[in-house]
Amino acid sequence: MKNTRIITFLCFIFLMASCSKELELNPFQSLSTGEALADLASMRTAVNGAYDAMQSVGYYGREYLVMPETEANLVYLSIANSNRFIPSYTYQWTTADGDITDVWNIGYSTILRANNVINNIDPLEGDAAEKNQIKGEALAIRAMVHFDLVRFFAKQYTNGNPSTDLGVPIILESGIGEPARNTVEEVYNQVIADLTAAKGLLRDEGIHRFSPNAAEALLARVYLYKGDWANAATAATNVIGAGYTLADDVVAMFAGPGSSEEIFTLKNESSENRGSDNLGNIYIPAGYGDIRVTTDLMDLYEPGDSRANFIFKHTNNEFYQSKFSEQDGVVGLASPKLLRLAEMYLIRAEARFRQNAADPGVLSDLNAIRLKRGATQMMSLPNGIGDILAERHRELAFEGHTAFDYWRTGTKMVRQQCDTGLEVSGVCEIEANDFRTVHPIPQREIDVNQSMVQNGGY
Repeated sequence: MKNTRIITFLCFIFLMASCSKELELNPFQSLSTGEALADLASMRTAVNGAYDAMQSVGYYGREYLVMPETEANLVYLSIANSNRFIPSYTYQWTTADGDITDVWNIGYSTILRANNVINNIDPLEGDAAEKNQIKGEALAIRAMVHFDLVRFFAKQYTNGNPSTDLGVPIILESGIGEPARNTVEEVYNQVIADLTAAKGLLRDEGIHRFSPNAAEALLARVYLYKGDWANAATAATNVIGAGYTLADDVVAMFAGPGSSEEIFTLKNESSENRGSDNLGNIYIPAGYGDIRVTTDLMDLYEPGDSRANFIFKHTNNEFYQSKFSEQDGVVGLASPKLLRLAEMYLIRAEARFRQNAADPGVLSDLNAIRLKRGATQMMSLPNGIGDILAERHRELAFEGHTAFDYWRTGTKMVRQQCDTGLEVSGVCEIEANDFRTVHPIPQREIDVNQSMVQNGGY
């Protein structure tokens, strides 16, 4: 599956490939699409297959979480490395980059799995609530992946001209074709429409599936990226008031799934051990240990801040992070917490600040997190939005947000720790509007799709 045309065809025929054990799936590779989607049980299996695709190493299993960190300044790539993530740390992209190609291919494969559910479930007989749940999950997955693709392969909504900037193709049906890129604005409109529709269909089946609150939380994030501050604040408020609580022990929270502040978590069972490709192994000495913590991040923490407890000094006198170090006794295994309560407080704080910098709710939201993490109470924001971004760095470090936060806010990324002899030689600063902050469309897609336009600079 190397391009949208091929992905579209293969996903239509081999919908059920690579099903995940933790969701109790049965592989349907031997069945035609019509047979595989004949009843609600097979529809449930189909949507499980979409979750499974999201867990791939080339998506939320590793690459999509790691690249936004290596492109920023909270981590560095050691000169002693396994040749992974060098392009993302140095900004030396090629259109044949394997990590970028994986994000594109797996993203569209996931969308097409979701589409096969969305477009085939309505005529089936069965419990209406179950049909709604399955369709709602598929809609939310399709929304999340389109959103992830557009912020990865296009200019940020708030840092360009969304009505004319090219986004990614919106794919709503399975079929063979050569889809053109929709505008950034069109992609966001589709994402919001899908999530809004999903909210009306979903019920709560736990944190490992999309729920109404998970759809609302993702909407809060989308509105933040869009610069729709009022709706971002409203959506975040809805989730904050939904009964979640900030974890008492942030380190223990990341030891496994199931804490009080998780809204949507992709669960990896111990049976899904990918060995050296487990997310945490790129960060810890017991694995590859290629990616290490910068003084840029360490300098952000004050004494007593429990979030600094993820950082530890190794015998080589360099610093590593343990957020994803182990789960269920498996080294490097992690269940990514894609949506959690702390982010909702951070979204609401920023949205409130953007509307009214004097709103006391801004500090209240930031301090709700800080006091829970053992940091001192903030009394003012002398650096304005910079203080809010710094709090996002403290809380969300290593979770795939950092570079996106720089680009969507139009902020220059500056590496204070740069070219000290510890790191691979790379750029020490980069402007948010540099063409390299937008990833190239994979060359294979350009080669086979005459409608596809490459991003500028590539």
